[in-house]
Amino acid sequence: MATATFEFANGYATVTVKTTADHILTPGLHAMHVHGVGKCEPNSVDPMMGGAPGDFLSAGMHYQAPGHTGEPMSGDLTALQVRQDGAGYLVTTTDAFTRDDLLAGTKTALLLHGAEHSPDAEKRFACGVIGTG
Repeated sequence: MATATFEFANGYATVTVKTTADHILTPGLHAMHVHGVGKCEPNSVDPMMGGAPGDFLSAGMHYQAPGHTGEPMSGDLTALQVRQDGAGYLVTTTDAFTRDDLLAGTKTALLLHGAEHSPDAEKRFACGVIGTG
């Protein structure tokens, strides 16, 4: 299980992510990104690219805030370090997007990928729609 919270103050977003010690996630660094569509459907296709279905492809590509260009993308966040037991805890901050940015249009989603330098590095393991709940 994983939880994520977004707090906004003074032009910055603070993102807190916590996973439980349930041995589901592989130990190591897991890429974490905000994606451009607020849908987390397993076995779905990318809304812009189409193609073969896969886990959480409905969330689209990495998020890019209005007026932001280049790399890193607005939705690129710090990687989550996962322990041997599957637990991880991360607090990171960014000024690359606002609350209003994330909730506009089709909303957005937070995705956690497989462990870096593993065969599952690109796989989307967890997805959550970013909302006001």
